[in-house]
Amino acid sequence: MAESEPLSNLPELVPAAAFMDDVHTFMKGRTTEEVLTELRTAHQKYKYIEAELVQRKRRLAFKQPEIKKCLEAVNLLLQRSEEGEPTVLDFSLSDQVFARARVADVTSVNLWLGADVMLEYPLQDARALLETQLAGCARQLAVVQWEHEYIKDQLTTTEVSMARVYNWDVQNRRQQAGTSGGGSGA
Repeated sequence: MAESEPLSNLPELVPAAAFMDDVHTFMKGRTTEEVLTELRTAHQKYKYIEAELVQRKRRLAFKQPEIKKCLEAVNLLLQRSEEGEPTVLDFSLSDQVFARARVADVTSVNLWLGADVMLEYPLQDARALLETQLAGCARQLAVVQWEHEYIKDQLTTTEVSMARVYNWDVQNRRQQAGTSGGGSGA
């Protein structure tokens, strides 16, 4: 798959909005209200999906720097461990209270995995896990960005279709008023 199109199943789950080449042909046998109702419903669905994607994008954008920060800390501990130097660390005890400690011979770290789960990992394993998580987060962010662009395209197409149907209806009413009103004067 091309780099501009990350692996996403959204197009299979959410059908693309159809562009109306010929509104007159599209409207044959249908009322304006029924078509506009369909389009408004589709528009609302697209807006809901867009809101969900924006939330996912925010969560991932928040998560990525956190993973980077953890990875940098693990890399620092590995570097200091290889050099045989102690490391001075500041620990957060609560929101406003910190403690400073000098640690030497660090061989493992505890990582929060989520859902109130913390596991101890050897430094090398912690680095591998964090690198994997960082790469996965970057891939997910790319997919969500692509999905957001896809949904924005569907929204735009739906909005254009709504405007075209509305304009077609206005023009149709004017033509009907012009032909019915023109024959009764004298």
